[in-house]
Amino acid sequence: MNESLIKLYELQKIDTAIDDLVSSRGELPYRVAGMRDELVAREADLVGIREHIALLDKDLRKIEGESEDSKTKLEKYKAQQFDVKTTREYDAISFQIEDADSRIRRNEDSIVRMGMELENVRSDEKVLSEELEAVRVEFAEAESALKEIEEETAGEESRLKTERVSVLAQVDANHLAMYERIRPAKDGLAVVSMRSGSCGGCYNAIPRQLALELKLGEKLTVCESCGRIILSDAISLLVDGEPVAVSYEMDEEEAE
Repeated sequence: MNESLIKLYELQKIDTAIDDLVSSRGELPYRVAGMRDELVAREADLVGIREHIALLDKDLRKIEGESEDSKTKLEKYKAQQFDVKTTREYDAISFQIEDADSRIRRNEDSIVRMGMELENVRSDEKVLSEELEAVRVEFAEAESALKEIEEETAGEESRLKTERVSVLAQVDANHLAMYERIRPAKDGLAVVSMRSGSCGGCYNAIPRQLALELKLGEKLTVCESCGRIILSDAISLLVDGEPVAVSYEMDEEEAE
C-alpha cells in the first residue's frame, strides 16, 4: 500500500481536527479582528482631530497676537494724528489708521470663525474619545474571552500541528500540491475514501474498473463530480480502524 497516500489521508484527518478546533471558537476570532481594525481606525481619526485642534489653536493665538499688535499701532497712529504739520503727513497717518483698523476687523472676523470651528472640533474630539473608550472596553472583553477559549484548546492544537509537520514530510510532493490546491476550494475537505464503490465526498458512483484499482491502495483519483481526491477504503480502514458497531438496549416493553 502506498505510504504517501496513507500519510495524505492522515494529513486530511489532522487538518480537519484543527479546523474543528478553530470553528469551535465561533465568530469570536473574526469579531476580535474586526474590533481591532475599528480600534486602529478610530485611534487614527482621534489623532487627526487632535492635530487639527493643535493647528487651529496655534493659528488662533497667532491672529489674536496680530490683532493686539494692530490695536497698539492704531492707538499710536491716532495719537500721532494730532502732531502732524502737513497735509501729506496727515494723509499718511490716516492711511496707517485705516489699514490698522481694517486688519483689526479682519482678524476679529477670523477669531470668531476659528473660535466656532475650534469649539465644534473639540466637541467632535469629545464624542470620538468617548466612543473610542467604549470600543476599547468591548475589545478588551472580547479579546479576553478569545484568549480563554484559545488557552482551552492550545494544547490539543499544538499537538496536532506538531503531528502535522511530521506527516507532511512523508507526503509525496505531487500529492501534497494536489491536496493544497483542492482543499481551499472544498471547505477544507480535499481527501475522502471510497465507500461501497462511491465517492465519500459526494456519494456519486465510481466506475467499476477504477474502484477495483483504488482498492489496491496504490492509486488516487479525483472525483469527476465533486473534484475531491478519492483514496482506497483500505487506507481509511488502516488509519481509522474498523467502525465500532452501535448496539441499542431495549427494555422489556420495547422487546415485546
